[in-house]
Amino acid sequence: MSYIAANGQEITEAMIGSWCDAYERGEFPEGERTVGEVVMGRPPLSAEKTTTVTVKIPVGMKATLTKKAEERGTTMSAYVRSVLANDILAAS
Repeated sequence: MSYIAANGQEITEAMIGSWCDAYERGEFPEGERTVGEVVMGRPPLSAEKTTTVTVKIPVGMKATLTKKAEERGTTMSAYVRSVLANDILAAS
């Protein structure tokens, strides 16, 4: 099986396999170029600085947030951020 990349290049299963092997060894595949150094760790949540907001909520509300996050396959923090962002965008 093969795929066609956005630039028109054919990508084969063998190519993908060799790329995976290189990445698993901690190397870049032959011919790959990068725009900077590899940065270890989790990517930032935002381009701007972040801060922590602590709020008290009823136990049942927390359970509902946790359940909704799990249903969406995400963390509760990510789910709450998306709810807040959607509310702020809707108010704009």
